[in-house]
Amino acid sequence: MPSPPVWVSMLLGLLVGFLPLVGMEPAGGAKPTSNLNPSAEPLPSPSGSNCSQLTLKLEFSSKVVEHEYIVAFTGYFSAKARSLYISSALRNAGNGALEWHIVPRENPASDFPSDFELVHIRQASPSSLLTLEDHPYIKRVTPQRKVFRTLKYVPSPEPAAPCNTTRWTQKWQSWQSSRPLRRTSLSLGSGFWHATGRHSSRRLLRAIPRHVAQILQADVLWQMGHTGSGVKVAVFDTGLSERHPHFKNVKERTNWTNEKTLDDGLGHGTFVAGVIASMRECQGFAPDSELHIFRVFTNNQVNTCLQPRNSCLIPLSSFCSCVVIMVSAIGNDGPLYGTLNNPADQMDVIGVGGIDFEDNIARFSSRGMTTWELPGGYGRVKPDIVTYGSGVRGSGMKEGCRSLSGTSVASPVVAGAVTLLARSVLKTQDCLHKVIVDKNGDHIDVAVSYSPVLWPWAGYLAVSISVAKKAASWEGIAQGHVMVTVASPAENDSEVGGELTSTVKLPIKVKIVPTPPRSKRVLWDQYHNLRYPPGYFPRDNLRMKNDPLDWNGDHIHTNFRDMYQHLRSMGYFVEVLGAPITCFDASQYGTLLMVDSEEEYFPEEITKLRRDIDNGLSLIIFSDWYNTSVMRKVKFYDENTRQWWMPDTGGANVPALNDLISVWGMAFSDGLYEGDFTMADHDMYYASGCSIARFPEDGIVIAKNLKDQGLEVLKQETAVVEGVPILGLYQTPSDGGGRIALYGDSNCIDDSHRQKDCFWLLDALLQYTSYSMTPPSLSHSHSRVAPPTGTERPLPQRLEGNHLYRYSKVLEAHLGDPKPRPLPACPHLSWAKPQPLNETAPSNLWKHQKLLSVDLDKVALPNVRPYRPQVRPLSPGESGAWDIPGGIMPGRYNQEVGQTIPVFAFLGAMVVLSFFVVQLTKAKSKPKRRKPRVKRPTYLQQQQQTTGKNPTV
Repeated sequence: MPSPPVWVSMLLGLLVGFLPLVGMEPAGGAKPTSNLNPSAEPLPSPSGSNCSQLTLKLEFSSKVVEHEYIVAFTGYFSAKARSLYISSALRNAGNGALEWHIVPRENPASDFPSDFELVHIRQASPSSLLTLEDHPYIKRVTPQRKVFRTLKYVPSPEPAAPCNTTRWTQKWQSWQSSRPLRRTSLSLGSGFWHATGRHSSRRLLRAIPRHVAQILQADVLWQMGHTGSGVKVAVFDTGLSERHPHFKNVKERTNWTNEKTLDDGLGHGTFVAGVIASMRECQGFAPDSELHIFRVFTNNQVNTCLQPRNSCLIPLSSFCSCVVIMVSAIGNDGPLYGTLNNPADQMDVIGVGGIDFEDNIARFSSRGMTTWELPGGYGRVKPDIVTYGSGVRGSGMKEGCRSLSGTSVASPVVAGAVTLLARSVLKTQDCLHKVIVDKNGDHIDVAVSYSPVLWPWAGYLAVSISVAKKAASWEGIAQGHVMVTVASPAENDSEVGGELTSTVKLPIKVKIVPTPPRSKRVLWDQYHNLRYPPGYFPRDNLRMKNDPLDWNGDHIHTNFRDMYQHLRSMGYFVEVLGAPITCFDASQYGTLLMVDSEEEYFPEEITKLRRDIDNGLSLIIFSDWYNTSVMRKVKFYDENTRQWWMPDTGGANVPALNDLISVWGMAFSDGLYEGDFTMADHDMYYASGCSIARFPEDGIVIAKNLKDQGLEVLKQETAVVEGVPILGLYQTPSDGGGRIALYGDSNCIDDSHRQKDCFWLLDALLQYTSYSMTPPSLSHSHSRVAPPTGTERPLPQRLEGNHLYRYSKVLEAHLGDPKPRPLPACPHLSWAKPQPLNETAPSNLWKHQKLLSVDLDKVALPNVRPYRPQVRPLSPGESGAWDIPGGIMPGRYNQEVGQTIPVFAFLGAMVVLSFFVVQLTKAKSKPKRRKPRVKRPTYLQQQQQTTGKNPTV
């Protein structure tokens, strides 16, 4: 197989560079001094007249240590092996008089394998160093450098200020969101900008600071002449100064804010542009790229593009018309899961997370599953890629360099690398596929869907796997692969003369377990959890006043991850419903679990759920608060959009839940309660939950004394309400009917702001719904009260004028009140027909063969590189007949070969048989020859004559 083009290797090298690297070495060409302090702080003058005349700076310098060299190896070796390699290499230099020795290490780590040695060579010549580098286990040899760090007072560039305090002041402005939020993740984090990480001093001691572009080996592409020339880069940030010395190719600067300046007043936009395209000092990835600066953030960190009258319609016609690649920071709200930020959580945007220079995921980096694809899909893991985002060096606001941290620092690292590689992107691509099954592959059903055209920055390939019906009681490993052929039109100057094709095998290996019993199968309703749209959905726990938005997006792999892992550890199998209730077979599941639902319900869903529960399905609902007066109270003014934000629903959509369960005489109230209590010897905390307003008289209801949080929010008064119904258990009256359990608060199973978990309660409710086992601690509890009838106060009504229909999958806009949309069709998958390996050969040859009791999977076979003939690729519409790993590619040619194999085998056998018959006939027709008499050797005859005896042999 021919070697890949150089650009492919560089592309892989740079992309792999975004993953953790192993170690760094001093840059031989580093500048002698560097200012690492991102914001040098003025010191009080000796006279005390003012506090900004002198500035403390940390400077670095280095010099080469004479006769000492760092020998880097290709791997980790023991001290003895390293010494032997160096000795062997220097012995081959042919200079026996060369004086050298390994500088001993005075630390405990010297006993462990290492990938470098420090060697003292008295009179090293260039030839001896080259011979040392030629050793197969030595990677490189570099001179040893000694680093010096000094503190220096320099005149401050800022105007003198009166000295009224001895406390140091910071010159940079802290970045605070204009919203009353804890979030720091709108690409522009506060403290993360200026933190250099926990191990800054360790990095400074380890080596002279290197620029991130050099760490990711962009200099290799620079030496090949690739510097980003001709690629246009748009930076949406805080602007850029006109005469900044780091940039030579700024094509335009535009201002989209209400401030009359194009310059950067904060330094963040300058830093981002510098990581991408700085040409000096802290050098960027693509210094020759064209910069288009869009100032969209004010000096007060307000994004005026979000304001209704200032929508930023950027004229993309000024950019390349064929490729637009969007790169965005994933956010600084980690380590919580589900804390993804828009637009980095979009499918067509490269969402970037951060790592530090110790190769660890940065704690602040957001992470989790996206929910934009729901109900069309399960969700995707984000970020798409991670790279250095902690302590990265970039351009200062006016000149020089500074270090910042955050995913908004990591995103220009990726943007710069993409800019450097943009010329290597192929054109439009078409995709074909087929499914090949191998060991037990017929036990799974595979469906493949993909976009008909794959552009360089977008497109998808989705693989859905399900267990075949015949394997319902089977357990084992099933495997195979999906073969994908991607076709690209040839370039105009291509020498191939036709379309370019690439074939990729995607291995599939799944573990299959027998279908669990119905009682152990739990269905999580994801369809009725909204997908954190740009509307105002308030926090479930109103105590979290500095973080009022419920923006994480509910998912069992984000803020309900601990609950999911707990249920799995208890032996339950949790599946996700990403479609309406009308789209699942209720006979397969024991319990439907609804938690913190904000969505409305189709009338058809309400009808089907009633029928399913009558036939044995059980239902558990964890609700939350809903009070229109409180919703009006918690509105706030957003400086970004210049609008008042009114909640579109409460913590949960209680009116919609009441419509769902009203047929059984159940309902939640608009009460809002909070407090600590004990239930079944477990400490519990009720965080902004509602109460049960109506329940069947033959049900079980548990009540507790709680504080009226609604009164506290509305009037700042405190009151305790006795006997608040919070838990209800009910067995439906139909023969073989299911059971229903209601609880008024979901915070105890939500990871976001959970104080005390109630997983024990979830276990007890599942025991009740799955096995009809009522926990005695609940049925005989002293907190059990008579079920409420709901006559005391009216049930909660939907907030008039809410905009839930803008984000709902159920509602659509309508004159007056929103109306339900038509019920969507259930998802349908087109299962691909699997093709067994070698299907043209005898049917048993594709299966794994066993030699007696030898397990071939455990036999170590020699690593022989298979010969792969070059034949034409799979044509559109063609189906392969057989596929041998490492053999010829499938196609119509191979089908013809497969069809002629039996004929050639028969003719070959006849020829061989005829040959043996002829040879046997000739042998019988020849006369038999008489064997000649063998004469004794002379020395034996002489011995017999002398002794008179026959010799013994």
